[in-house]
Amino acid sequence: MSNLKLSRFALILGAAVIPAANLTGCVSVKNYYQEFFGIDKSTRESTGYYEYKDTRLANNNIVVPEGLDDPGYNKNLFVPKVDVEKLQGPVGDEVDVRPPLTQLRSDIGVHAQWLSGEAFVWFEPNGDHGIRSEDDAWMLLAATLKRLNIGVGKLVDDTYMLTTISRDYNSSAQPYEAADEERGALRYTQIYQCRVGRNNYGELGIGTKMIASMTSLSNGKQMEDNLSVIEQERFAMGFTNNLIHELSITDTVASYDPDSLVISLDRDSNNHVAIMVEAPFETTMRLLNIALPTMKWKVAKYSVEKAEYEIEIEEMTEAFYRRSGLPRPPSMPVSNYKIRVGIEGSRCSITFYDTKDDPLTTEVTELYPTVSAALAKAFREYIAGAGHIVKAN
Repeated sequence: MSNLKLSRFALILGAAVIPAANLTGCVSVKNYYQEFFGIDKSTRESTGYYEYKDTRLANNNIVVPEGLDDPGYNKNLFVPKVDVEKLQGPVGDEVDVRPPLTQLRSDIGVHAQWLSGEAFVWFEPNGDHGIRSEDDAWMLLAATLKRLNIGVGKLVDDTYMLTTISRDYNSSAQPYEAADEERGALRYTQIYQCRVGRNNYGELGIGTKMIASMTSLSNGKQMEDNLSVIEQERFAMGFTNNLIHELSITDTVASYDPDSLVISLDRDSNNHVAIMVEAPFETTMRLLNIALPTMKWKVAKYSVEKAEYEIEIEEMTEAFYRRSGLPRPPSMPVSNYKIRVGIEGSRCSITFYDTKDDPLTTEVTELYPTVSAALAKAFREYIAGAGHIVKAN
C-alpha cells in the first residue's frame, strides 16, 4: 500500500515540474508545438478563431412552463428556415479577412500600388523625390538592398531587372532579425524579382513580386505552409514599402554635411559621459553598424529593441591604426563592453558600460578621438553608398 502511495506522489511531483521547465524555454516549446500540431493560422486573421464553423441550425426548443401563456410573438422577427445545401459561397470556410498591407503614399510625390500580382512604387513626375530616370530608380533599388543586406542572385543583361538571393523575412516582410528569433516568430525564406520601367503614361516605377517562399519555425524547422493570395500581396507590398522608407532616410541624411558633422563629448540625460552625435537616431545606429567593424570591434550581441551592442575589443597594433587612418586610443583595456544609443533632443548619445552595467568615464574620454573619426568616416561612406553599383554575387 505504501509503494502505491509513493508512486502516485512521484507522478504528481513530476507533473508539477514539467510546466516549470517549459517556462524557461517558451520559444522552444512553441516550436515543438507547431512542429507536431501544425502552424496556428488563427493568429493571421483579425477575427481570431473560427468557432462559428461549429454552429448548427436548430429548431425552437423553448419550453413554456405550465400555467403560463405562450411567449409574445412578433411576425416581423420571424426567421425563415434556410436550406444549407442550397447556399452558395464560402460559407463556414476559413476566410482571411485581414486588410492588405498599407500601400504607402509620400508627400514628396511617391506612392505604392498593388497591380496584377505585382507591387509597384511610382515616382510622380512633379514630385520632390529626385528620381527622374531609370538609372536614378536603379540606384535607389541598389541602396535599399544594401541597407537591408539583401544580396543579388541574378541580373538580366541590358535590362533594369534583378532577382534577389533567398533571404529570411518576418511576417511584415522585413529582414528576419535576432529579436524575431527570440520571440519565436515564423521565418519566411523568400526570393523577390525587381524591375524598373515605365507604364503606358510614361510614369517611372519599380515593380516587385515574390517568386518563391518557404515557411520555417524560428529554429529553422521547415513547415508546410502555402501562402494565400492576400499574404503574397502583404509580403510584396511590405518589401516595396522599403523603397519609400529609403527615400525618406536619404532625404534626412542628406541634410547633414559629412564634412561638418558635429560629434562631441558631453553627458547624457543620466549624467554619464557619452559621445554625442548631431544626427537622427536611425542614422546614428547605421553609422555605428559601419564604424564598429572599421575599428575591428567584434559585436557579440546586438539588440534592436534596446539599441544596445555587446562588443569585444581586442588588442590592435600601431600598424592597424596607421592603415585605417584612425587615431590610436592611449590605453583601452582588452575586454568586453556594452554600448547603448539614446535620444537626447536633436542629438543621439553613445554611452559605454562595462559588463556590470557601470558607465565608463575615463575610457570614453580616451576613446573619443578614435570613435568620432570612425563615425565621420562611416558617415561619408554611408552618403556615398547610395550610388554604388549592383553586381550579382
